[in-house]
Order: sequence, then structure tokens, then C-alpha cells
Amino acid sequence: MRNLWMAVALGIFVASGWSGRPVAQAQQSLDPVALDPQHYKLEFENEYVRVIRCRIPPHDKVGMHQHPVNGVMVLLGDQNIRSTTADGTVREAHRKAGETYWMDAVTHRGENISDTPFEYVRVDIKAAK
Repeated sequence: MRNLWMAVALGIFVASGWSGRPVAQAQQSLDPVALDPQHYKLEFENEYVRVIRCRIPPHDKVGMHQHPVNGVMVLLGDQNIRSTTADGTVREAHRKAGETYWMDAVTHRGENISDTPFEYVRVDIKAAK
């Protein structure tokens, strides 16, 4: 839980100093929260960050969706995921619970390829005033 709040604080810190141009919102049809509320839950949102929690049961899949801005990932469970991007590129990611790392904006679908649930929190960084 400490890593989660550290990531949220980092996201707010980065966003508050961000001087880039505003970014477009995800197309409603590709917003994971709207598209797949079974797996994705909006935890918090303001003009600086959007915090999404995702839980994917063992061997379950999530459909094509979009994270339109860069963000910080906090793993609440071990990550053993196969991800396919919109252009068909397939990658696997294997990380341990508790790891925190940067994720670029992406449109992809995913599959939990392990026997345990995969859960994470993503703090999307929006452009600040």
C-alpha cells in the first residue's frame, strides 16, 4: 500500500510541474474503465492524474483498450502478462509484486498467463495547468 501512495504522490508531483501540451482523452470506446468495468475501476481522477485499479483473474484476458497518456504502474501482485499492441506486437512482462515503474501511453490487450490473479494500480499523468 505504501508503494501505491508513493506512486500517487509521484504522479501528482510530476503532473504539477508538467509544462507540456494537454493530451487527448482516450476514445470512449477504448477507455478501459468504460469498456471493461469487470476488470478496471476508477479510483480517483482530477485535472492532474487518473488512478485506475485493474484486477485480472488467472488465465483471464482483457480486450483492446487504451491508456492515452504516460503513467506510473504499481504492482499489487506478480505480473505475468502477455500484451498485444494495436499493431500486433506481442510482448510478455514478468515482474514482482511491489515493483513500481513507468509506462508509456499504449493501446493494447492483455492476458494473465499465470495461475494467480494479477492486480495493479496505474497513475496516468495528465498535463497540468
